[in-house]
Parts: sequence; C-alpha cells; structure tokens
Amino acid sequence: MAVDPLERLTNLVALLLETRELLTLTDIHFRLVGQYPDSDDARRAAFERDKRVLREVGIPLETDVLTGDKAGQTGYRIRRADYELQDLQLDDDERRALQLALAAVHLGSDWADDAIVKLGGSAQSEPTSWVATLSASEHLPMLHEAANERRAIRFDYRGGRRQVEPWGIIARNGFWYVIGFDRGAGERRTYRVDRIDGGLEVGNAGAFQRPDDFDPASAFRDAIDSIGAQEGPTEAHVLIDADRALAARMELGDDAVRERRADGSIVVSIPCRNRLVFRAWVLGFVEHAEVIGPPEVRAEVLSWLQGMVRHG
Repeated sequence: MAVDPLERLTNLVALLLETRELLTLTDIHFRLVGQYPDSDDARRAAFERDKRVLREVGIPLETDVLTGDKAGQTGYRIRRADYELQDLQLDDDERRALQLALAAVHLGSDWADDAIVKLGGSAQSEPTSWVATLSASEHLPMLHEAANERRAIRFDYRGGRRQVEPWGIIARNGFWYVIGFDRGAGERRTYRVDRIDGGLEVGNAGAFQRPDDFDPASAFRDAIDSIGAQEGPTEAHVLIDADRALAARMELGDDAVRERRADGSIVVSIPCRNRLVFRAWVLGFVEHAEVIGPPEVRAEVLSWLQGMVRHG
C-alpha cells in the first residue's frame, strides 16, 4: 500500500525532532518502517523530495557529515529550539486557550500534531472529540509562505491554468480558500484550496503589492456574489440557529443581520446570485441553517436537497 506523502513527512519531522543524534538515511529507513521504498535509488529519490519540501516550507533541517563507523554519510536532525515557535509572550491561561482550541478543532492528525509540537506540547495524546472539523491540505504551508512573501503562484483549477497573486488565506465552513488577484482573469478571484489540481508553482518574493485595504473576511463575503450569476433574486434570507449565530455574525458582519429572535437565532441576508456557492455556504451550517426566502430560492434549495436524497 502506498504511503501518503504528507503522513510520511509528518513522521519524518517527528522523528528528527525527537532524536538526540544525527540520523542517516539508513537510520531513518529503519525507524520509519514501511515509509520509504526498499530500493536504494527509489528511497534516495523519495528522501530528496521530502527534504526539498521541508526546506520549502521553512523547516530548519540540520545536516552534517559523520565520522566513526558512519564516516562519510550525511546525518540529519531538526533542533526543537529552531523548529518551535519563538516566544509568543503568552501567559499560562492564553497558552492553555490555544491548546484547547487546537484540541477542539479537528485539523487532521498530521496538522494537529505539528501545531501541538510548535506550541511546545506533545503529539502523543489525541483528543477524544471535536466540536468542529477543518480540512487540511498539503498546499497550505506553501500558500501561506507565498502570501506572506508576496510570491505569485501557478496551479491548475477545474481544467484551467491559473496565475494568482495570493493576497490572503482564509478558512470558512470547514474549507480553506486562497483569495487574490488572478492575472489571467484580470480581477480578484477566490479559489478553494482542496480543489487545486496537482502541485503549486511558486514565484519570486516581492512580486506584487497587496492592497492596503485588503481584508480576507470582507473579500470572502464579496466572493459569494462575484461569479456564476443566475437570474432571479440576488439576496436570500437564512435563519441561523442560536448556537451558530455568533459565527455567522463574525463572518458576515452585523449589517447582514435582518432579525434577532428571542431564542438567540438570527435571520441574515446573504448574496445568492451564485446558487452553487450559496448552497455550499448554507450546507456548511448543516442542520443549523434554513433558507426562509425569497420563496423561489427556498424552493430551489428544497428541490436540490430532495434530488440528493432520491439519488443518494
């Protein structure tokens, strides 16, 4: 069975963080049983790819030529002091709050373990339940780096080649999105990260200037109404349960709230010209959201859901 590259990278980082001595590729192959190919050439090629990825995402890999019975071989390790986040000047309560948030949101075990280690914790313990789930992607480290260093990116998306200036990365309703200026389209676009096909190409640092007034949250709200216009109503009213009302207000802003009910639920107004994006947004709340108007939009959503049930 093929080993997931992200899983192997995570295990490699954990191994090199824990070791007190420099490990050769032979040592790594022995300790990460089944993670690397048995063939010398294939193992070396896979390891070279992994090293390149680690360096691309900024993980400090220490190397040295060994002596003694391993003379001439290269040893590897990651110094924990170099890998962990620098002093964030958090007090104990703030650090515990971060760790609690990490435990409450399921990022996928690989990303969660990595984040725990960076906060100075242990990756050995696993939470028993989560209150939210957020998908992980192998593209996220490179996307964040590209956005921070203002590097243009190229990738395939739904059959087309995109060249984008990544202005920001944002998580909404269980998915990650990259928002930026699409050079080919000549306008700002929003792309869902898990729908990127294949790998990313990253350009030189300082290749673009991010607008001073750019706000990822506002840009994401605009993106809901930016493409795929359909005939009919341009806005819909959605009832959000009380336990999701705060999240909806934080995402949409208080100006979107049209009604506040006694039980804590709210009615929000949201663009619906792009029905596909609109439905995806509503379904992100699962059973905690209900389209209440206009009637034709509600009927469309109900018909679509009933169709899914019939063909499910």
